[in-house]
Amino acid sequence: MQGETQLSYWLGPLEPLFADPEVSEIMVLDHDRIFVERAGELLPTGARFADRRALQEVVERLLMPLGRELTQAQPFADGRLGEGARFTATIPPLTPAPTLTLRKEVPMDLGEAWQDALAGDERPLRMLRTWVREGRNIVIAGAAGTGKTSLLRHLAREIPRGERVLTIEETRELDLLRIHPHVVALETRPANRAGLYAITLDELVRLALHMRPDRIIIGEIRGKEAYDWLSALDTGHRGSMTTLHATSARDVPERLVAAMALAHALPAPLLRRRILALLGGVVHLSRDASGRRHPTEIVKFEHGQTEVLWP
Repeated sequence: MQGETQLSYWLGPLEPLFADPEVSEIMVLDHDRIFVERAGELLPTGARFADRRALQEVVERLLMPLGRELTQAQPFADGRLGEGARFTATIPPLTPAPTLTLRKEVPMDLGEAWQDALAGDERPLRMLRTWVREGRNIVIAGAAGTGKTSLLRHLAREIPRGERVLTIEETRELDLLRIHPHVVALETRPANRAGLYAITLDELVRLALHMRPDRIIIGEIRGKEAYDWLSALDTGHRGSMTTLHATSARDVPERLVAAMALAHALPAPLLRRRILALLGGVVHLSRDASGRRHPTEIVKFEHGQTEVLWP
């Protein structure tokens, strides 16, 4: 469930945590169990709500401008905050207690961050920037919290300003209009209480093809939209980018095969050959024990062949 609201609402004990520039994420497990991520480290806090009802009131205030509410039939919600942040809320029976996760948009100078993590090695980022300018189709892979969206947003700066960019997301995070003059941002829509009027990622990918895109950027691929995305690449659309949860760069083709199989019962070897022919490259990200996010592997796909370019 998506939308946007302003954080001009009382957040109670979360207000000082949200205002702290060193805090990138706030995780409320229950009214009296609140954690933050600070400098990449997960830390407990002394903050707490008076009771679960007080926590639920904050969640309701966040959802109210979106026209959403949490019910037993729909016990979770995602939303976008006007201050460039996202929130996810749940209630029982989905979770034992009400939860709230606030993820702030933390500016990241990838050049400095990666040089620090990689002992000054500038090759990975320079290589990826070149791929974008060349119009390669790129997948940014990794686990949650490894900086995939931050890297995608950073690389979008390399898209020539004369090109038309279409972004497709479940909850809008990229906000590329800040860095590019010609962006059409498409966002999915959940079904209403009657189960009607949903707009899905795969529908938006097909719609984007009729909107004269130079670049199609999908915030994250998880399901059958992978087939429509690969079909778009097959028609000659170059320079597309997306993110994907995967354990390694070499795992990406198999993850895409599994996602594409949700849409069409085509033989896996055929899907794999198609993917290898259309993908330009994959960068896999990870986060080390100190919380620094950096690439662990960069792989190029060309003419059906796989070549490890870094490290």
